[in-house]
Amino acid sequence: MKHPILMAVAIVLAGCTGQPAKKQPSTKTEHAKLKIELTSGSSLISGQSIALKINTDSNPLPDSARAIVDGRSFWFGKGEADIEIPTTDLSVGQKTIRVEGWLGSGAIAEGRTSVCIKSDIEPEKLTYKVVKQLPHNQQYYTQGLEFDGGTLYEGTGLEGMSAVYRIDFEKQNIITSISLPNNYFGEGITIMGDKLYQLTWRSCIGFIYNKHTLNKLGEFSYSTEGWGLTNNGKELIMSDGTENIHFIDTTSLQVLRTIQVYDTEGPVTELNELEYVDGLIYANIYCTDNIVAIDPATGKVLKIIDMRNLLDASKLTQRVDVLNGIAYQKTTGHWFVTGKLWPKMFQVEFVKK
Repeated sequence: MKHPILMAVAIVLAGCTGQPAKKQPSTKTEHAKLKIELTSGSSLISGQSIALKINTDSNPLPDSARAIVDGRSFWFGKGEADIEIPTTDLSVGQKTIRVEGWLGSGAIAEGRTSVCIKSDIEPEKLTYKVVKQLPHNQQYYTQGLEFDGGTLYEGTGLEGMSAVYRIDFEKQNIITSISLPNNYFGEGITIMGDKLYQLTWRSCIGFIYNKHTLNKLGEFSYSTEGWGLTNNGKELIMSDGTENIHFIDTTSLQVLRTIQVYDTEGPVTELNELEYVDGLIYANIYCTDNIVAIDPATGKVLKIIDMRNLLDASKLTQRVDVLNGIAYQKTTGHWFVTGKLWPKMFQVEFVKK
């Protein structure tokens, strides 16, 4: 598991010396140290301003300076040592702040620091109401669950048991399926257009299938573990077991951007199976009974759904594992939830506590 980035300050210095007589200009650098002080502290709530103070070892302030965070520049006034950076429009998470300063000698001074921005929104607390219980194959180590009209797709895990199943949901019959090679541990799945995408856990390889036949069309790679997968109609959305959620271009299959998921306490890690519904990302939190709803623009947790006691395992003779698998059927507006090795799937409604 990954941990939030440790806060550190690294200083990089650069400049130019004069030119010795009768020689070519020297490339030797003169060093001017840019110091950064976080006067607002290193941990903030979204909406609070980041307050910075800068100075150099050589006493004069830079003629001009800017702070860069999330690719945006915030300029200091000429000769000013202090700046306030609003966080209202920034996503939450651990932020690196780079400050550049230009000195009268032509030297450039650079400094870095970091700050943690937590969510300012207290998540809405929800629970569930069971509408209907349905059978679920208890051999399925559920990793991905998704509807496409009246067809249910389920991706399963464990090495030697990983597969994708295309199921007639009304008849509860398997239409077709495909098994992964024994060295792959299947993870999340999602459907875009006529393609089904599937992650694997630690192999850093994803598979692309024809959603109708489950014939393999191609592969893609990623640099993290693969956990949950969904899409917003334009991009794949992937979790990796940390607080990070990655948005992936479906043409290049490269990561376009990454958000960090935070609530009012800090990072929310072990984000697992995902579902994108009405502009929000829903995620199972691994080894818990919670599902969270996430703002994809900011990374803030907006809802926490308590799913405790959904499955009564007291009378079961076979082992069951954790809650995992959440699917929304657009044609009916129904939610369905299950778990790894569960004998049942549940149609549920989310209600206020």
